[in-house]
Amino acid sequence: MNRKIEWLVTIVDRGRGSTVAQVYQRHQIAVQLITHGHGTASSKVMDVLGLDEPEKDIVLSLVPGALSADIFRALESELHFARPGAGIAFSLALSGISAAAHSRITHGRVELCLPQEEMDMAQEQQHELIVAVTDADGVDIVMDAARGAGARGGTVAKAREACSETAQKLFGLTIQPEKELVLIVVPGSIRQTVMQAICTAVSQQTQHHAFAFSLPVSGVLGLR
Repeated sequence: MNRKIEWLVTIVDRGRGSTVAQVYQRHQIAVQLITHGHGTASSKVMDVLGLDEPEKDIVLSLVPGALSADIFRALESELHFARPGAGIAFSLALSGISAAAHSRITHGRVELCLPQEEMDMAQEQQHELIVAVTDADGVDIVMDAARGAGARGGTVAKAREACSETAQKLFGLTIQPEKELVLIVVPGSIRQTVMQAICTAVSQQTQHHAFAFSLPVSGVLGLR
């Protein structure tokens, strides 16, 4: 089985994120989060076009590497990504992933979330970005574990889960559960130790499996 997993980032105009998520759902992409951003076109260009600064939906997905080409073809054929301004998508290879995350992406099953189940996918880099996805009440658990394993700090961003089976209905509207993205840059030498610590802490304190993965960082500034 091809265990390669990629982080797929898709950026489209605000309101189209749900459409992208539906395309991915049809391709059985299980992990999708949507957060917000904005475009960076210069004010002069926007004034000439008579447009306001465009707000964006950012769809974050984890996909088996074998499906990446199919996903890009779907974006081009169904959402016309070949046209200027339709959107942009790119994928990044992971350097590691927790067993629970890998199981969900590959539609497998995981019975235990043990430190040794964290899977290596690349050679050690000088620095790594660890991404942990958690509920709001899990941020402190993740960060306490990460700091205890040697991490200096992290950044938290809000996102919502797209096409979630746990979405609730309120007054006829679908309410998607909110998630927190915890972004932690660490020296490559402690990446596995930090991910193992997060996995163990989440499993012991919440009875849930840790959902975390890592990516290589090519350059860094401001870490001491």
